[in-house]
Amino acid sequence: MAPQNTAVNPTWTWGSSASVILKTLQNEAQSAQLAQVSLPEPAVCSIYFQATVTRVTNPDFISVGSLSLNLTQGLGRVAIPRQITFAGQPADGSTLEFTLPFLPVHSLQVDVSAVGNFDADIIGELEIQMFFVLSPLTRIPQKIQQLQFGMSEPGEADALDDELRENLEEESPTVQQIMGREAHVRVHGEDSEEDDAPEAAPAWMLDLIDRLTQRLRRAPTRQELRAAVVRYKARVSRRMR
Repeated sequence: MAPQNTAVNPTWTWGSSASVILKTLQNEAQSAQLAQVSLPEPAVCSIYFQATVTRVTNPDFISVGSLSLNLTQGLGRVAIPRQITFAGQPADGSTLEFTLPFLPVHSLQVDVSAVGNFDADIIGELEIQMFFVLSPLTRIPQKIQQLQFGMSEPGEADALDDELRENLEEESPTVQQIMGREAHVRVHGEDSEEDDAPEAAPAWMLDLIDRLTQRLRRAPTRQELRAAVVRYKARVSRRMR
């Protein structure tokens, strides 16, 4: 029975096993599923595969013709098929071992198919036991974002608009600052260009600089500060109309 889809913590190592039986009366390839797993976040992984002939009725006339390891590597919105074929392996008495390192994975499906090599007029069967291990090595850091490359899904563009609106709301001054600004304008008029300098900045500008520093996690540049001041004055002007 094929294993069910399993969610794997990227700090864990995950493994499974399966077997296939090749019979002389069956000419088609025999297959088995080794893995169908998904990680909670992308990770660079190493996979280990082992195959051994555990039982063969007549080793002089029955052997493995080929063994194929089929990987479906899911990352982002693409699934990449990969096939690795071993000719004449595993041989009786010789274990096949294969390691594939540094494989970026978010989800992975692994299937194995085998074809037997039988001499004419020989009746018998051959069994292959297989083991598979998935070992996450390092996680792939991802900045959480609503809109990714490719076609947007329903609701993604709306969610991006909401995120931008939240960023603008973080820059906006408090009600007390707006009322204080309006009182300052009524008494002293609009500030001149020189008042934009940090040395002569009023309290509302110092607060605006603090908000920009917290949001950007660094000191704002002059261009960023100038743009924030323009947005602030535009909001104040709209509220005074």
